[in-house]
Amino acid sequence: MKNKILLTVAAALGLAFAAEAQTVSIGPRVGATFAKLNLSGDDEFTDEVKDLIQSKPGLQFGAVANVMVNDLFSVQPELLYVQKGYQIEEGGVSAKETMNYLEVPVLAKISFGSGQVQGFVTAGPSVGYWLSAKNKYEYDGEEETEDYEFEDEDNRTEFGANFGVGLAYKVGAGALNLDVRYGLGLSNLYDDSGDDSKVKNRVVGVSLAYLFSL
Repeated sequence: MKNKILLTVAAALGLAFAAEAQTVSIGPRVGATFAKLNLSGDDEFTDEVKDLIQSKPGLQFGAVANVMVNDLFSVQPELLYVQKGYQIEEGGVSAKETMNYLEVPVLAKISFGSGQVQGFVTAGPSVGYWLSAKNKYEYDGEEETEDYEFEDEDNRTEFGANFGVGLAYKVGAGALNLDVRYGLGLSNLYDDSGDDSKVKNRVVGVSLAYLFSL
């Protein structure tokens, strides 16, 4: 609970601080995700599943606003649709789950370099909402797809932390931003007081954003 409160406060302070700045740029972001689940716990089943879980590709897209505080530092809130999930393949049978999230990261961004190309690093909290999910199974040459039905123990609100690096290249009236980011889910996906195991999202994202000044 303490982590959730701290992340929410950090996000609010970031937005308030951004409002005091002068230069604002906005634009779209689109890219790919490579997601898997992180399992922790002491039971034998958890240990077996850990070795089977593989990374699953997905999509991300949305909008970015970058608020410059000075030449070095800016605050960057975003509104993104992000696909997470996992896949398992064993003995000719595969299972994939695609989890769709609406996510709001609020990042501190430090830029360095000058001229047409600049580097940057980002870090900050995020809050997301689990919109929907779809499961896909393949076995014996057959394929089956079904929508995931949420249950009471599903935790659809996710708090997380994001860390990234990238390059910005000035093009026309704006800048093309290449971003590589790691998303660390801090919330357990399933709230079950009788189970010590934890299941959390892990996502590597690669994306392009084009930001132009207002």
